[in-house]
Amino acid sequence: MPRSRLAYQETDRQRGAAVDTHKRKIRCPQCGWNPGKHDRWMCACGHIWNTFDTRGICPACDAAWRDTQCLRCHAWSLHESWYDDDEPT
Repeated sequence: MPRSRLAYQETDRQRGAAVDTHKRKIRCPQCGWNPGKHDRWMCACGHIWNTFDTRGICPACDAAWRDTQCLRCHAWSLHESWYDDDEPT
């Protein structure tokens, strides 16, 4: 899957709260940043959503994103590596 043209974010990049709907800690494997529930990413199809609400699957085109770009440090990491391994899936 090609990477999106740009990661997109509506809110302050320094939000520290994990996404509420996941009941788990989600963080960038590179810098430790925790995405908030209002943070957004853009798919190659142009749809904008919180990638962690769907575990990296675009709700508009069903593209499965293998990698996710951090909105703070801009590093790309495997999407699954953002999730706390100690928590149930």
